[in-house]
Parts: sequence; structure tokens; C-alpha cells
Amino acid sequence: MRTIRFSSYCIGVVLLAGVTVAPAGFEVIYCEIAGQPTAIVPGARDADGNPVVAQFTALEELALRPDGGEWVIKGRSNLATTLDSLLLVGSGLVGTMLAQDGQPLQGGGVGEQYDFFDSPVPAAWNAAGDLAFSCRAKGGATNKAEKVVRVSGGVHTVIVQQNDAALGLIDQPPNPSGDETIGNSINSVHLLDSGEAAFVNTPIGNCHSNRYPAFFRGHTGFRQCGVSPIGGELWDDMDYDDCGGTSDGQHWFIKGDTDRGDTSTDNILAVDDQVVLREGSPVAGSSVTMAAIFFTRMLSDGTWFCRGDDPIDNDWAVRSGVLLAKTGDPIVPGENWGAVFTAFTGNRVGDWLLIGNTDATDPTKDNVMVLNGSEILAREGDPIDVDGNGQFDDDAYIATFQPNDAHLTDDKTVHLLVTLRNAAGTNTGDAFLRLRPIAFRTGDTNCDGVVNFDDIDPFVLALSGQAGYEAQYPDCRWLNADCDLDGDVDFDDIDAFVALLGG
Repeated sequence: MRTIRFSSYCIGVVLLAGVTVAPAGFEVIYCEIAGQPTAIVPGARDADGNPVVAQFTALEELALRPDGGEWVIKGRSNLATTLDSLLLVGSGLVGTMLAQDGQPLQGGGVGEQYDFFDSPVPAAWNAAGDLAFSCRAKGGATNKAEKVVRVSGGVHTVIVQQNDAALGLIDQPPNPSGDETIGNSINSVHLLDSGEAAFVNTPIGNCHSNRYPAFFRGHTGFRQCGVSPIGGELWDDMDYDDCGGTSDGQHWFIKGDTDRGDTSTDNILAVDDQVVLREGSPVAGSSVTMAAIFFTRMLSDGTWFCRGDDPIDNDWAVRSGVLLAKTGDPIVPGENWGAVFTAFTGNRVGDWLLIGNTDATDPTKDNVMVLNGSEILAREGDPIDVDGNGQFDDDAYIATFQPNDAHLTDDKTVHLLVTLRNAAGTNTGDAFLRLRPIAFRTGDTNCDGVVNFDDIDPFVLALSGQAGYEAQYPDCRWLNADCDLDGDVDFDDIDAFVALLGG
């Protein structure tokens, strides 16, 4: 049997134990830190339509095309409030202006300008790669201000607008049916493969308030409050900002209330006309009781993700009817999920991503982003290389992860929004980050796909710190050296590493 010896260099390493830092692969696409190149808004224009230098003051919402090939971000700049709201569309690390407050509304009427853009879904795509977004216009007819715009081949077309005929609805008697119109609040937009938009609308013109919101496909009502059945009851209310569906129209979800008399059990999530979660009932057949739903997302294949809490404000996360995580569940040895989950999503090949707090004793490091329940990808307090020079020398650290603004592609690339802080603890603004997948196999510190004696030297290097390791192994994951899976790389990993080498 071969005896394994570590060099005296290893014994002499000075390591700051207990600190988890950002894994290789974090890239800053945009930020709000003045003076940084990524703080500049691309394509900003002044009131006369001339190019102008503007900087981000808010990065608010993020959407990602199902294949990960394109993103849209909603934000604001330091221009006047008549010009500051914006949508950017981009791919990789590069974005361009899609629409800006105060600029002509492409495809709109004479004199119409963009006013603001709807939340929390800034854009959605169909299978052809066309995208749609909803916005409010100014400068035109006030009864046609709310619009849905489709972008195909660079051409913007208004496909729905306020005061259009709303078809297929039933008003409350004795009011007549057939004269209803689209109202001024449109949300939960998703673009169908037919080129039509699906969305939820409220209020609806010429319609009793008991009969809206309604879920539309094109201009035709698909599900309507006070009319459409669900679980032996009728829809009483729909959360117009928490509905959605797939572009092929085969799957959809609605969060809202039913007309049952007991208001302590009337809040539900329905998927494909089936009640999958109900207030006061067990979550996915578990011992956890559903008290509230905070956010739901559906992928292009119909997989759905939902997070919420129980009556004592402990949180849970469910994927397509299966409970994946709850408060108190272990993440790594010695660290468990806390009471607050802030984002939950996944991809179409079975991976899932959960962001929330833990029971870590240090409150400045107790928020984490975790892949598949056990791999910590990022942690509150992790340093961020804002200027992309390969060094953590920008006095920038993750302060918080923004709620719901995280997306996971099929190749495990993460796009997310965070808020940054400096070393003194002062928030320095938001950032749009990309985290590329890094090879993950515990002990495989040279990332050749196997754990063997060739991993000894890079393991020793990893013990000396992340920066030196990543400089020599830029396509590897420093935490591959975390052989005891406690979230750190330190001397406690040596015995576990030796055990892996021994098979």
C-alpha cells in the first residue's frame, strides 16, 4: 500500500477557516456601483432621443429564455423620472436597450411613448424565440395605455391593448355579456407559440367586479372569476401577478381564492385545473401545513416550482407536487435551512436551486444559494469581482439575494440579481450576476473526472486559499477540495481527502 504524505508546505499553510467565498465563475453583467463599467446603461437616450450617459440606480426584475440564450432585465437609471424606467435584452454578458421610458413606443400609436414596464414578469418567450412584454404608454389615448408587445425578428407589434374587446366572458346578470373590454392592468404575460399572448387582466371594462380578474389567451377568456370551476368550487379571485403557463398551451397555473365560505381554506394553487396546494391542508402529502404561497414559476416543459410558509412562518419548497425542502432540513453537516426561503427554481433536467437563510451562527453569512439541496454555490458575504480583473479587490460582497430573481439553465448556469455591500456593511446597490457551471466532484481538484494521486498537489494548493487555486485551475471548482462537505476548505478536509484517494 502506498503511503500518502503531504509536503511541509501543506503543514505551513495559514488558512482563514470558516469562511466560504464565491466559487469560480461569478461574472458581473450589470451593477449600480458608480464608476464601474458595468454600471453604464447601454443605449440610454435623452428626451430628444439622443444618446446619453446614464447609470443604473435599480435592477428590479429578471427573465430568462427557456434555453438560457437570452435574458431581459427591468431596471431604472439616474435619468429624470420621465426617462428612467427601462428594459434591456441581452445574451451572455452583453445587453442592448429594448424599451425606455420617454422614448417612442415601437409599434404604438402616434405620439405614444413608453411610461413603465410591468412586474414581476418583465418578458417571456415562445418556442420560436419571440418575446413579449407588457407596459404602460403615455402621450396617447389614455383609454388605450396598457399594452402587450410582441417582438419577433426585431419588429415590435402591439398585440393586445387596453379597451380591446374581451371575448368569451360572462357578466353577472342582469348585466349583458359580450360588451366587455380589456382593462388597465395586465400581468403574468407569457407568449404562446401561436403568437398570441396569454395574461391575466383586471379590472375588465363593462363587467361586474365579481367576474374579474380573468385569465386570457389572446383576446378570449380562458378562465374567469365567478364563472370557471375549480375543485368543485368557482374561482373567486386570481393573483394577477402569480399565474402563468407554457408556450404550447398544454400547461398552466393560477394562484388565487375560491368561493368556498371558509376563508381560512380558500387560497389555492391550481395546475392544469387541478388543486395542488390548498391553504390549511398538507403540503404535498407531508406533515407541513400550507398557510401561504409566495411565488410560483413554471418551466417550458410544465415543471412547476412553488414556495410558501406554514402557520408558524416556517418555509417550504415544492416541485411539481413533491416537497423538496423545508425549514430545519440539513444542507451540509452542521447547517440547516432557516425559516425564510427567498427564491426557488430549477431546470428541465431535474436540478433545483433554493435560496434562503440557515441556522448558521454568524448572521452576516447565513443566507445561501444551494443547488440540489446540498451544494452551496454562494453565500451572503461572498466577495464579488465587480470589474472582472480576477481579483476580489472591489470592496464588494453579497449582502442579499433578491427575491425570486434567480434562474437555472439546463447546463446549471445561474443568472440572478443580488444586492451588494462593502466591508463596512453599507449597501452599494444591486448587481446582475452570472454563475457558470464548474465541474463538481468532491476530491477531484484537477477536474479530470477522477479522484486519484494527481489530485494531491491541487488539493494542497486549494488549502492555501481560493485565489491561488483558481489562478492555476480557472475551470475548476475550489470547493471540490471541501471533502468533508462542511462548506469550507481547511485542514479538516485532509482526512476525508485521503479516504477518497483510498477508494
